[in-house]
Amino acid sequence: MTPLKAILNTISNIKKQGEFISEEELISMLKATKSISKNEDMLNTCISFFKRLDKHNLNKISSLTTRELEVLTCIGNGINSTNIANNLNLSISTIETHRKNIRKKLGLIGKGKLIEYAIINNFTISKHNKS
Repeated sequence: MTPLKAILNTISNIKKQGEFISEEELISMLKATKSISKNEDMLNTCISFFKRLDKHNLNKISSLTTRELEVLTCIGNGINSTNIANNLNLSISTIETHRKNIRKKLGLIGKGKLIEYAIINNFTISKHNKS
């Protein structure tokens, strides 16, 4: 089976099962892509990044409150604190407190790490919207 066919089959199987791609599947797809891509260095970087992901951080998500998950989802969608506060009818200082608590619970250092975490872990409106 060609690398491209393997990639397409993996994506198709994931879609049929209605599941998210696992880390192992993602790394396999990146390795297969590397063999047919002109961007080998970039793919090596991606593979290295995913192999080093802190799996313990992924388990810490269960410690977040419902409101913290809402805030994290907004952050993952690129919404700033002022707009999050307006959308959730909260004060900006309350949103900043939620951001601080989320970082603490997830063991993240630095404000920029929240959006990075949210994007990597697929915190988007489509995944967490309850309406």
